[in-house]
Order: sequence, then C-alpha cells, then structure tokens
Amino acid sequence: MSPQQTIGHYRILSKLGEGGMGAVYRAADTKLNREVAIKVLPPGVAEDAARMRRFEREAQVLASLNHPNIAAIYGLEQGAIVMELVEGTTPAGPLPASTVINYARQIAAGLEAAHEKGIVHRDLKPANIQVNPEGVLKLLDFGLAKSQSEPSQSAPGVSPTLSPTMSLAMTQAGMILGTAAYMSPEQARGKAVDRRADIWAFGVILYELLTGQHPYGLGETVTDTLAAIVLKEPDFAALPNDTPHGLRLLIEHCLVKDPKLRLRDIADARILLDQSPSAAAAPAAPTRRSRTWLPWAIAGLGLAAAAITAGLAGERSAVSPAAGIVRFSIPFPPGTEFPANGGSATQWAPSPDGRSLAMVVMEGGKNILWVRPLGTDAAYRLEKTDGANFPFWSPDSQSIGYFSDGALRRVSASGGPTVKVSDISGGNASNTASGAAWSKDGAIVFSEANGPLKQVSAMGGTPAPVTTLAKGEQGHYWPQFLPDGRHFLYQSRGASEQGIYVQELGSAKRVLVLKTGMRAMWASPGFLLFTHEENLLAQTMNATFQLEGEPALVASDVRSNPANGRSTFSISTNGLLLYREGVQMEGNVIQWRDRSGKVLGTVGQAVSVTYLSLSPDGKSAALVEPAPGRSDFWVMDLSSGVTTPVARGGKLSSKPIWSPDSKRLLISPITGGLEVVTVSSAQAATLTTNDALVPYAWSPDGNSILCADESNGRLFLLPAKPGAALQPVITNPYPTSGYTFSPDGKYVAYISEETGSGEVFVASFPSFSVKRRVSQGGGNHPIWSKNGRLYYLAALPTPSLTEVEVRTGEDFQIGVGKALFRQGTHFGVTDDGRFLTRVTPYTSTSPTPELNVVLNWPAGIKIPNNPRP
Repeated sequence: MSPQQTIGHYRILSKLGEGGMGAVYRAADTKLNREVAIKVLPPGVAEDAARMRRFEREAQVLASLNHPNIAAIYGLEQGAIVMELVEGTTPAGPLPASTVINYARQIAAGLEAAHEKGIVHRDLKPANIQVNPEGVLKLLDFGLAKSQSEPSQSAPGVSPTLSPTMSLAMTQAGMILGTAAYMSPEQARGKAVDRRADIWAFGVILYELLTGQHPYGLGETVTDTLAAIVLKEPDFAALPNDTPHGLRLLIEHCLVKDPKLRLRDIADARILLDQSPSAAAAPAAPTRRSRTWLPWAIAGLGLAAAAITAGLAGERSAVSPAAGIVRFSIPFPPGTEFPANGGSATQWAPSPDGRSLAMVVMEGGKNILWVRPLGTDAAYRLEKTDGANFPFWSPDSQSIGYFSDGALRRVSASGGPTVKVSDISGGNASNTASGAAWSKDGAIVFSEANGPLKQVSAMGGTPAPVTTLAKGEQGHYWPQFLPDGRHFLYQSRGASEQGIYVQELGSAKRVLVLKTGMRAMWASPGFLLFTHEENLLAQTMNATFQLEGEPALVASDVRSNPANGRSTFSISTNGLLLYREGVQMEGNVIQWRDRSGKVLGTVGQAVSVTYLSLSPDGKSAALVEPAPGRSDFWVMDLSSGVTTPVARGGKLSSKPIWSPDSKRLLISPITGGLEVVTVSSAQAATLTTNDALVPYAWSPDGNSILCADESNGRLFLLPAKPGAALQPVITNPYPTSGYTFSPDGKYVAYISEETGSGEVFVASFPSFSVKRRVSQGGGNHPIWSKNGRLYYLAALPTPSLTEVEVRTGEDFQIGVGKALFRQGTHFGVTDDGRFLTRVTPYTSTSPTPELNVVLNWPAGIKIPNNPRP
C-alpha cells in the first residue's frame, strides 16, 4: 500500500516492514487522533472467510490482555490487524547481564499474562520484541501465529531467524508452527505444542542476548537449523563467566529438549531471576503478581498431610499418635535397587521446599540419579548421571549437585545437561567424597578424601580450603549451611577428638556442638539431629550453637555405620524426614566362598572390621578394626579363627600391606610416615617419616614398596629398609590408585581415570611402555593371584567379582573377563581358587528397596522457648 491510502478510518503513513505474516504500516487513526501499526494480512488469509472469522475471535481474546509488556490489539479492519504502535528497537546481543535480566523479567511478565488466559505466542523471537526509549519491552504479534498461512518451502538464502512462520492446523500434531531458529524440538518435529514452546524460545532469546550468538548455530537452510535444534546440545560454556547463577540456571531449564522436563511455568522464571542481581525496573512495566512455590506448612499438615500421603500410589502411610505426624514409605523405581555405597550412606535428599526427592538408585549395575516429586507416584531419571553419589540440592530446589567420576557436578532437577563444577582429589568420588552443601550465595562447600572442607562456586572454578585440620584430625565431612547462609555445620573425625562443629565462612574460629563420631544435621525450628546406636535423636541447639535439654527419640532402626560415621537419614527445611531402615548386626562375618559365590564356611566369630587383606600364604588375614578417630590392626589365624592385635593407632584410611613372606605388615600410623610391623612379635619399625606417601603394594622380591606422593601423584619405590632414599618411577598424567604387582614383579595392575571413570589397567613395570585396559564400564580393587590370574570388581553389567587371565612376558595378552559372583571390596584369593570375603549382615523389615518418610516430625517433640540460629 502507498501513503495516504486508507483502511477504514486508518490512513497509511509509511511502511515499517514486511515478514511472513504480511506487511506492517504506520497509520493514523483519524477518529482517535493517534498513530497505530497495521499489519495487512496476505491475500490467502484475508480472502478466506473462515480464517478471518477465527482471527476475529482470537483478536477479541488478545485485546483483553491489556498488559504493559504486550502490544495491544485494537481490532480487525478489511483484512488487516490494527495494533498498538511501538516505537523502539529490537534487542540484540551481546548485552550486559543486568540488561538481559531486566528484559527477561519483562518478557516473562508478558508471557505469564497471556499463558494465564490460555494464549500461547508460538512465534516468540527478537523480531517480535520491541524496547522503547524508556526501557519498556513489548511483545508483538502475540498469539497471532496461531492462525497463519499454509506452510511453504522457504526461498534459498532466507535467514532461519526471519523465516516465514509455518503452520497448518496450528495446534494439531504433525503440523509445524513457528520461526525455525526459535522453534522448540517438539515444534520442529511437528508435534502438538503448548506454553512450553514459548519457554523454549524464551531460553533461546536469553542465550542470544547474553552471547550474541544462537545456542545451536544457524544453518544455511531452515532444515539445517531445525536439525541442529533437534540433535545438538547448546554450549553453555559460551555464556559469559559473570553470568549470574540464577540467570544461567534459567537458561538451562528452558533449553531442555524434553518438554516434560523443561521449566513448566514461565512464572517460575521469577524464582531463578530473583537469585540474580536486580536490574532497574522499567518505569512503565509494574511487576505482576508472581506465582510462588509455597512449601508445605508445618503447623497445618495434620490430616491434610495424611490425605496427601494416602493418595501416593504404591506408598504405605499412617498418622502417628502425635498430632500431625505422618509416616509412610516410598518405593524405589521399578527395576532399581539400593545403590552402591547406599548401605549406610545418605544417597537421597529432599529438596529444601519439601516438594521433591533426589535419590541415587542402582540401575543396570550402576548408580543413577532420579527425582521423585512427592505427592505423585511418578519418578524420572536424570540422564547422563552415571556413577552419581551423595546428592544435594541448590537452595531454590531447582538444581541438584552430586559426585561422579572424580568430580563434583550439578544438573537441573528437571533434567538437561550435566555440568562439572570441579575436579576432586583422591580419585574415585564415590570412595572419597562425603557430602556437600550449597549456599544461598551460590557457593558449594564439599569434602574430598581425608582433609579439610573446600569451597567452590556453583558455576565452577578452583576450590579453596575453608577449614583447617587440627592436630590429630583425619578429615572434615558432611557440611550443611545454617539458615543465615554464612555458618555451616560439619563432622570432624580423627584421633584426638571427633565431633560436630559450626564455623563461619571466612573465619577460622569454630564451635564444638557435640562430641560424636556420627554425622549430624541441623533441622528447623532449631534442632541438631544425629544417630546413636541406630536411633535418630534430636536435641535443641540455641543461637550460640550450644545444645540444650535432653535428646529426644525421632526414629528407631536408622541404618548407620559407626566405622565411617555415616548414616542414612536426611531432612528438608520444613519438617520432611527420610531414612533407610535396617539395624547393622554386631560385627562382620568372614567367609570362604568358591568360584560361584557359594559359602564354604565361616571363620571365627563375628568381628567389627572395615578392611580385610589375605596374606600371600593364605593362612592369615589382616583386619582393620575401627576405633574412635583411628584404626587398629589385628591378624586372624584362618585355621582357628583366633584374632591377635598387632598395632593400634593407624590412620582411618590405612590399609595394611603384607610382605611377600607373610611375616610383616606395612601400616600408616596417625603420627605420620610408614611403619613395618612384625606379626609374630607386634614390634614396629619406622620405615619413613614422609607423611605424603600412600603405600600400594610390596614388591614380590620383598625389597621395596610401591608408593605414590599424594600431593602430586608421582610413583616411587621405597626400599624396605629404614632411611633409604625414594626411587622415582613415573608420574601418571591421570589419577591412579590401587596398584598391585604381578607374581613376577614385571607388571602392575591399577586403576586409572584416563577414560573419564575408574577402569582397571595392566602395564609393564617400571617403564609403563606396554599398557592394556582390562575392565569395561568401571573396575576397582584389582588383586593378582600367584597363578597369574587377575581379579577385580567390575561395575557393569552387574557389580561382581571378575576373573581375567593375564599372560605376561614377551607374549603379553589379556583374556576376556568372566564374572564370578557379586562381592564388595573386601576379598582375597588363594592359589587353589578359594575366596576369603567379608560380609556385613543387616536386618530389615522391608524386603524391597524403599525409604521411610516422616512428615512434620517436630510435632512430637517439646520445643523450649529459645532463640534459633
């Protein structure tokens, strides 16, 4: 159309632009004396009476929105749409994070207003966004994509960001609707779409505004772009380093390919944006009411909670005599079982808002992270979380942290890509890490191996110690932030004192809360929860972190392990308690088994041991007995079952190593260095005072011990005589552990993480010039028998003791592994093919994997009137 032409009482002034839905003109409203924008619809639409009737109905709904962040629709006139004229510019990146947050809040407010009325944009893109000179953002063409033209092939060279909007029956499956670069995967596949398609496009726009580039790249054709959206993953590492935590998480939540796992409500974007620095509010765009995720109210649970739990499919529930307390059980997902390290470790955690449960389960022989929304019977797997251990939540209940493959990682609770936050020292995370906590300020405090707690940003970075080990302390574990976000609770274990401490970030001063060797947690409204002899107790903790009154019983038969201070309970901030039931029997059973796993006999009486090592001659077993803050060493005569003490005061992590003649043991005393103990006399001699050395294996000729320097991973041979100098061997570029010599001493088997997870390798020694990988899918604890067979614990397809024949020498060959039977890390093998194993019996009232849940547990405890931290 040309200037001065009229449409009804609107006079065309100038052309503003043209797109897939027709040309847009500036026009004068001669009746109301204002300027408007008029979009002249294509003839194929304007001349179709049925389509125009549909447009009119939709325009009536859109006109009712009346929101400051949505360009208003004034009506239809002679095949044209009359709209509010928005003066301004289309936003384009890269922009500062504060500006992006400002725009994100306004886009979310506009989308929320429309979604509440059941209107979905379906064509959200920068070209449909205008920002006026005052900073107010307007969404254009809202809802109009719902009634657009038949699809057609785009002309060669058309940009995917400007490609025509394509549709057939709009909301029907099999039809394509949207602009290619901003289509959700379900749109690109022609599936039915809903408001989650807008949420996807919202995430794409935010990514572009931050980085100046499309998260999936733009292909030369529309087809290329759609293929990238369906098949590729966005590069979140491209987001600027200073991107606020909440904004980064929001983008990750929006760009989840599966709409079932994507951010479900645009109002929830406010929760994540509230974690980010606030931008100046747009003057003409007041904040709308935001939907909040209200946690279950503790005081008002009562019968309402009982009704909720009664509706949980597959769950058993009961109301306790204490008013308002509800108890029920949650079954594990079908086909799963308790995870490795789940015997007495906390492998499940309720979200801070009490709405969901993160749980590590064993599925197909490996640990996997699942999420179970409470109040439904549905649970879903978080993909690519193999090997997960010890989950913990972000304060906003939107993300889950966990340990896996020697690293601290995080993932959105709704699914999506996993992000490595930091490497951790000590090799396999499942064996070395003991808990982490996520602060309101985006810091994660975590434990690794035996040492101080460390802190790292949830966005990643270099960890820094936040605690310092006192003399005699072995390590700090299981941190938890208190409500102020600055103080944190943690467990200390060592020789001189074991206990629960509170410390403030940035301060070296700490307060001893409770002397105990067991893990503890703070719980609202002001309790310290801890286990004692399988009983879970609660005691009031005041504002100065001192305990008051007497402990009260919360639950019985809570599975715990005094040997490592772990226990299976976990709590949310609003009265939700989870724990695994099961009472550990006194001591461990030492048994002989054959190659099929059949028990051939039991040796001696039950003993409490954390480690077992069979002597080379097969006549004795070295046992490690846990003691407060230390390990004690005993030797069991396997013919009689009699145990004899040989050394006391070893490090908690110390594992005794036999000499080839079975007459001596190498141990790591708490005082530092390494000692050789003569078994017959219990006489000890200091071999070295170097406290950085970790011993692995005694050479077959008895002349030296293979050690690693814990600070740098370098391997050394330590001569088996006092005062001798270390002999360097090699520095492996990857974390390694668990070395064991072949019978001839010319090869070593060991665990290496060079593939990204712990696998068993065999290499020539000392050159390492010849190397072969043995395990597939994870391996641990290699042991070499005298007949040349190698045994290790395989992770897949099911956790089992596996046998491999290894031919050394010039004809170096490794056979195919053969799974024998399921077994833990405590085993030894004799020359005649028998296996000495340690078993930890538990009793449990539950024959199937399930967790016990208690709602509103504080209702049964009398709470003194005192300040809370």
